[in-house]
Amino acid sequence: MGDFFNNSSENFDLGSSSGGGTDKFKADEIQKVIMMEQQKAQLNAQIQEISEMCWEKCVDKPSAKLGSKTEACLSNCVKRFFDSSVIIAHRFNQLIQRSNTG
Repeated sequence: MGDFFNNSSENFDLGSSSGGGTDKFKADEIQKVIMMEQQKAQLNAQIQEISEMCWEKCVDKPSAKLGSKTEACLSNCVKRFFDSSVIIAHRFNQLIQRSNTG
C-alpha cells in the first residue's frame, strides 16, 4: 500500500504562451486531479468495506454505547484487515518488480 498513496512530482513544461505547452500543462493537471479523486474514491470504498465487514463480525445488537468487548473486536478487526492489505500490497509489488527485471 505504500506506493498507493505516493504521488510523484513531475516537472511541467509550460511552453510558450501560444497555448501548445499550456494545453499540455492543463491536461496533465486535470489528469493528476482525476487520479487523486480516483484514489480518494478507492480509499473511501475500502473504508466502507472494512466498516461493514467488521460491524457484521463484531456487533451483535446495536445500542447507545459500545461495550469493551465490541470495541476491542472492532479495533482488532480493522488492524488485521490493514495488516493483511499491507502484506498483499508488498507481495504484489515484489511480483511486479520480478516481472520487470526478469
